[in-house]
Amino acid sequence: MKLEEIVKEMGELTGESTTQVISFVGAGGKTTCMLELARSLAKQGKKVLVTTTTHMEHPVRLGEIGCVDASGEEILAEIEKRGWVIAGTKAKHPEKIIGLPASSWEQLRAHTDCILVEADGAKRFPLKVPGEKEPVIPEDCTHIFLVAGASALGRPLEEICFRLKKAEAILQKQEKFNFSGNLGKQTMTEQLLGILLEKGYVEPLRTEFPKAKLAVIFNQADILPCAEKSKNNLQKMLTVPVFLHGWKKEVHGIYLAAGFSRRFGGNKLLTLLEDKPMYLHLLERLKKLQQEKKLQSLTVVTQYEEILDALQKQGIQAVKNEQSILGISSSLKLGLKTAFYTWQQNCKSRATEHYYMFFVADQPFLKKKTIEEFLAAFLRTQKGIGCVAHEGKYGNPVIFHEKYVPELLELDGDQGGKRVLNRHLEDVFGFEVEEKKELTDIDRR
Repeated sequence: MKLEEIVKEMGELTGESTTQVISFVGAGGKTTCMLELARSLAKQGKKVLVTTTTHMEHPVRLGEIGCVDASGEEILAEIEKRGWVIAGTKAKHPEKIIGLPASSWEQLRAHTDCILVEADGAKRFPLKVPGEKEPVIPEDCTHIFLVAGASALGRPLEEICFRLKKAEAILQKQEKFNFSGNLGKQTMTEQLLGILLEKGYVEPLRTEFPKAKLAVIFNQADILPCAEKSKNNLQKMLTVPVFLHGWKKEVHGIYLAAGFSRRFGGNKLLTLLEDKPMYLHLLERLKKLQQEKKLQSLTVVTQYEEILDALQKQGIQAVKNEQSILGISSSLKLGLKTAFYTWQQNCKSRATEHYYMFFVADQPFLKKKTIEEFLAAFLRTQKGIGCVAHEGKYGNPVIFHEKYVPELLELDGDQGGKRVLNRHLEDVFGFEVEEKKELTDIDRR
């Protein structure tokens, strides 16, 4: 369900200001939901402000033009020009912004149709139970959307929940459950998710904000095999309405491990690095991302039988490039065609947008957290190409929207995806990383 449809169904508060103040709390895609709603409302001719009462990604990190440390007049001028804008003040951390001064808030509330507020932080977990003094919701809030990520289901509580101790405390009080052992090992179900949302958020928020419209946004619904069934199971545990909302964006990982290692003087991919083959370091992190459903599929392209045999035993999809001698383009195209065929075989809805993300196997120091942050930031933009960068210099991984597949398939020899990227610099989102080492390709011993 589209977010603007959810807002409409929830209705407006009668007798209140015409400005809607919608607070997003919880976890599992708050920022993404806010940006999507802001764009939709702006297309309807509404004036929209996006801000925070806690911390929020800096507009630059989101691939958006923002107003940071700007006056109320400057923010309003940008809203008049674009329809919506992200605004806040500088935080201690350069990648974040914090909220607006009270004077600017009042000025903007009087001259906008809708204010979207990120009122909670979850450190990219799909589920959160709030701590004391959380969330931070404006007094004049009209709507509260409690976001929870569907990717939490089927995984241990300790892997998917921010404020784990708070969650365990809630579950320990549920007398009808006979929990045994470590609560953090409990597999998340719709029933447990509903209990945590109801006790952690719904009951306290209803007491503190009795007039506000409150609903649960069950986000990432496209990954659920039976979305309506999951929603209904969740709804049974909650006293507020539940709405399904999907990303409708699927990312396919393609891992290139077919190089000749000419400068290295031997097969570097099989060379031991910290007691395991170099190619396994990054691949293990990507496999974890696939298990967490942040990558819809994962395809490895290699020319080496040792790697093919090892991956077959692990159940990782791998394809042999018999034409590695033709250059990196041969591996890139083989990986694309294999990933494309895989999603076609499993496709449920062509309405889903597909993206192809390329990784190289000689980049063992790239962190899982960096990949997650890059991917989350890129998917919040409307760009078609994204890549990580250090001090403005682009590196791997690189991601492409499916509209660029024809151009990628036309590459020859040692032409890589950067050739397509350089043709469309206006459509590129660059994600800066602090540590140069993460982007280092190991080419020599």
